Amino acid sequence: MNRSSKEKLKEQVERLDPQEHAQIFAIIKKYTSVYTQTQSGVLVSSDNLPPKCLEEIEALVHFYLDQPSRMEADAA
Repeated sequence: MNRSSKEKLKEQVERLDPQEHAQIFAIIKKYTSVYTQTQSGVLVSSDNLPPKCLEEIEALVHFYLDQPSRMEADAA
C-alpha cells in the first residue's frame, strides 16, 4: 500500500466512531504489539503494519462506510 493510500485510509478511520475504532485496534493487535496508548487514543505507525493487516483494516473501513447507504437501500 503506497503512502497516499495509507493517508486516505487514515482519514477514513478518523471519521469512524469509537466502537469501530476498537474493532480496527483488534485487527492491529493481531499483527503487532508496537503501538502507543495516550489519553486521546492509540497511535500506530502504518510502517509497522504488514500489508495483510492494512488490507483487513481497509476492508473493515469500507464495510463501515458503506453501511448507511446499504441501510437506506434496504429501507426503500
